[in-house]
Order: sequence, then structure tokens, then C-alpha cells
Amino acid sequence: MKRDNVNYLLVGTFVLSMGAVLLYGLYRITGHSAKGDLYHTHFANVAGIKAGTLVTFEGYEVGNVALVEPVTRDNRTAYRITLNIRKPVKLPVDSKAMIATPGLLAAPLVDIKEGKSSELIASGGEIPGAAGANLMDSVATLAGDLGQIAETSLKPLLAKVTEKVDTVGNSLDQNLPATLADMRSTMARLNSTVGRVETLFSAENQQNWSGLLKNGHAASADILKLSQELHSVRAEAEGFVKESRSLLDSSGKELQISLRRADAMLYQLEAAGRHLNEFSRHIRDNPAALVSSKPPVDAAGEMQ
Repeated sequence: MKRDNVNYLLVGTFVLSMGAVLLYGLYRITGHSAKGDLYHTHFANVAGIKAGTLVTFEGYEVGNVALVEPVTRDNRTAYRITLNIRKPVKLPVDSKAMIATPGLLAAPLVDIKEGKSSELIASGGEIPGAAGANLMDSVATLAGDLGQIAETSLKPLLAKVTEKVDTVGNSLDQNLPATLADMRSTMARLNSTVGRVETLFSAENQQNWSGLLKNGHAASADILKLSQELHSVRAEAEGFVKESRSLLDSSGKELQISLRRADAMLYQLEAAGRHLNEFSRHIRDNPAALVSSKPPVDAAGEMQ
């Protein structure tokens, strides 16, 4: 029994020793214990920075933070950070150290921006600290600005939009029924008008219109023929007048009377010819006048 307890003690001691060696090896591998050149810098805010935090030079890992301690500068609290630079880098005197966050979920680190001066900072010297952009602070500031915009601009705008929508809705509720009623009445009148137009241009009426146009064309042809015959009568009358004038020279007053009568007849024939020509032209231009014309009025003022 005593032998078993000794074995357990030896095994436990060995396991603890190996664990300590493993932790020491990991500590050595990470380089946190490696000694390098020490530099100092100061920041007003060291949120997320602690001993062991990475130190980079233009993004290249060169060491870690060895110590963070508060100090008083210009009657205000600042934080003095000791940087353990293990890699051989040259730091110009106008270089700047700032706290940077490489990614949204990455831990903050101290990044050194290389200067352009030919003079270098000696080991143990001071690297000027500069305020770097903090991603979380920027996100918080942005969230605050968005909240302020929402309070001061978006909410009043939404209130105005809601008010306008309510006004438009009330106007529609009041005017829409009357407008719909007017539209229904208009559609009914349009339907009635369409029905009348369809009736006017039905197949039967189209045949009637076609027959009327044919009749008008035939009447126009007959009137033209009559006009031609009147022209021939006029020519004969003119010949008769010439003959009457020749007889007038020999026959005296009776022939003069006959000549006047012939002239009157010729005038009436010419007037009748003009009327027939005008009637023929009117019928050719508007055949429907044969249907819609009014009956003639006699001398007493009554229709025949």
C-alpha cells in the first residue's frame, strides 16, 4: 500500500514538472521573456493595452509591451508604456507610436510608424505617441451620430410623412366616392354612345349608305347630262336669236318684239343652266343632300 502511494506521488510530480516545462517553453517561444532594446512612449488612453501586447513596426512584429504604468504629465494622468523591441530596426526621431486595431475582432496593438529623419532614436529613448484611430470608438461614435440623426431628423421626417399620408388618406376618403360615381356615369354615357355608333354603322345601315351614294352618283350623272342638253338648247337659242335679228332688220317692230321675247327666253335658259350646274356641283360634293334637303317653298311661304 505504501509502495502504491509512492508511485502515485512520483507520477504526479513528473506530470507537474512536464507541465511547468511546457508552459516555460511556450513562454519562451512567444518571445515575451526575450530581452531586446527598450523604448518608451506615452498615451492618454491605453484601453486594451497590457504587458505582452504586440508591438509592430509598419505592420511587422518587432516586440511586445514590457510594462504599462501611469504617470503625471502636464498635470494630467498619462500612461508610460515600455516597449521591448527584439528585432533590429532603425527608428527615426520623427517616428510615431500609436494604438491600432488591425481588425474588428482583433486585439489592439502598438504600431510604430516610421519617420523620414536620418537621426535615429537611441535605445532607451522616447518614441512620440500619437492618437490612433480606435475602431470600436469610431463605431461607437458612428452609432451615436446615427442615433442623433434619427432623433433630430428621421423622426420629425417620419412624423411629417405620416401626417401627409393621413391627409391624403382623408382626402381620398372624402373625394373618392364622388370621383368613382362620376367615372361610373361617364362610363355609362360612353357605353351608350358606343351603342349608338355601332347602330349607326351596322351592316344594314352600311348597305343603305352605299345605296344612297350610288343613287347620288347616278343623279349627278343625270344632272350632268341635263346640263349638256341645256347647253345645246342654249346654242340653238343663240342661233335663233341671230336669225331673229336678221329678220328684225326686215320685219320691223313685230320682229323686234319677238327678239326681246327671245332674249328673255335666252336669259331664263342661261339662269336655268347656271342653277343646274350649281346643283350638279353641290350633289357631286355632298350626295347626302338628296336625303336631307328640305322641300321647296312656294310664293305664299308654304311648303309644297
